[in-house]
Amino acid sequence: MNYSADFEIINMAYGGCSNAMIALQLSQGLRFNPDFVIFSFTSDGRYEFDKDSTAVPRTLEPCDMADYLKRRYTTNVYEHNTQKSKHLIQYLSDTASSNFERIKNYFYIMYCLDRVNSLRLGFCYSLGGFEYKQDYTMWLNENYMTNAFQPYQAKELLTNLWNHGKKTKPFFHVDNAEIQNLFASQCVSYITGART
Repeated sequence: MNYSADFEIINMAYGGCSNAMIALQLSQGLRFNPDFVIFSFTSDGRYEFDKDSTAVPRTLEPCDMADYLKRRYTTNVYEHNTQKSKHLIQYLSDTASSNFERIKNYFYIMYCLDRVNSLRLGFCYSLGGFEYKQDYTMWLNENYMTNAFQPYQAKELLTNLWNHGKKTKPFFHVDNAEIQNLFASQCVSYITGART
């Protein structure tokens, strides 16, 4: 990938996390006064488990804040206790409304987009797995909701990494350098456009 600008990148991402965790990462990441935020949202089937409730950040620097979340929580993608994960899936299928799980995730995503927009920060995003879970028009109409993504559609990345394979390692489902570079180039285009 070719570009001349220098960027300081603060990576708050935690692979396998939920949209709720992404909202928390945003809230924590805003303390570093970013100029631009890149979101890659996920499906509504991601959940966190407590891992080490005694964990605290070593410092309030970006790398230690990101590391803290990995020590404090684990996700159903990385949970080693398969029985615990099975219990969660069974509980949700027996008791929770899958429709309402989508609604909750929709509002986590909207919180993130509305928050950076209200702060006048540059941003771009991919809906990731959330995009591939439902037909928006039908789903929004079913719930008498208006499409709040619409004002932000110009900031949606054309390349959705979720749709380029199902490998969890390396690099978010994708081991194709060409696709990774395409995604990164699109992000850089939004960043440099936001700075002009």
